[in-house]
Amino acid sequence: MKILITAPSLKIRQNVSGISTVVRQIIQHSRFEFYHFQAGRRDDEKAGISWIFKQILNVLRFWQQIHRERIDIVHINTALNPLSIMRDAAFAKTARLANRPILLHLHGGRFLAQEFENRFFARTAEKMLRRASIVIVLSELEKEIIEKRWQNLSVRVLENAVSLDETQKIKAETDEKSIVFLGRLHESKGLFEIIKACRILKDEGFEFCFNCFGAGEMKDFFTAEMTAILGEKFYFGGVISGAEKEKALNEADIFLLPSRYGEGLPMAMLEAMAARCVVVVSEMASIGAVVKDGVNGFTVEPQNVPQLVGKLKSLLSGEKDWESLRENARTTIQQNFALSDYIKKLEKFYTEIKS
Repeated sequence: MKILITAPSLKIRQNVSGISTVVRQIIQHSRFEFYHFQAGRRDDEKAGISWIFKQILNVLRFWQQIHRERIDIVHINTALNPLSIMRDAAFAKTARLANRPILLHLHGGRFLAQEFENRFFARTAEKMLRRASIVIVLSELEKEIIEKRWQNLSVRVLENAVSLDETQKIKAETDEKSIVFLGRLHESKGLFEIIKACRILKDEGFEFCFNCFGAGEMKDFFTAEMTAILGEKFYFGGVISGAEKEKALNEADIFLLPSRYGEGLPMAMLEAMAARCVVVVSEMASIGAVVKDGVNGFTVEPQNVPQLVGKLKSLLSGEKDWESLRENARTTIQQNFALSDYIKKLEKFYTEIKS
């Protein structure tokens, strides 16, 4: 079976993207034949006139690749954000015109949980979803949201998954805790909240180091602000992957992702939990279905700095049972987010669509 699958660049140095991570895993582990169609901006690419013209040409390229490779199924990975909706609605229409079945895979986005602010985007998103044979979401909560908004869709749940390192060691206890951020350096990830929280913690005498990995438009601002607050206790390592990323997560105590909006089920969060990090994340979309506050991590309200500071204080002061939190995080991933199960479910969806 030949599948055309969309995603941003699969070159790790070009994109810090959870979707790209998911697609790399699918291509590597599935038994079917995949053709990657690059859709989405690089981290350093602006959405200007040249980018818009490129998207128009991409629709033609998309049509040509469907026919040239004799594609059986089109797998579109998207997020409910304005630019993604416009781009991927065009791909969905092209696939339907080519008489190819579509698997539409939703990965969060501003308008997954929030109501649309614009009727045009709402109508375009609905048309895109209704052209799909199957719509995949990341949790039962997301399924409920989508089915309530748009009736008579074939919606299936497929939680993101990670490959487990069975040799991963128990973390060593240290006097000074380490916080890690891993992802796109964009305001939607709660970077302003991180800066404010770290400034408060530092002013109140809490000692910790902060390691940041990723890329994005806020890189220079964020690294300058964090260096001013923490000095040598702040480290920026750029984009990492593979053994480097495993090492960074294995050495970290706290994984921090206080996102403002747009999250689905962050791959970096799942990877951090698998590495026994204590995650402190915003409760939104599918995150709350995974992270149980005080059990296997901590959740905070988006943009709630006092709450974020309070959770970090309780961890850094040693009030919490670190061992229990770490083991519960690891067990959550082992029991519910195994990559082998993920691939089996996805291949079943492909077979259903094809038949």
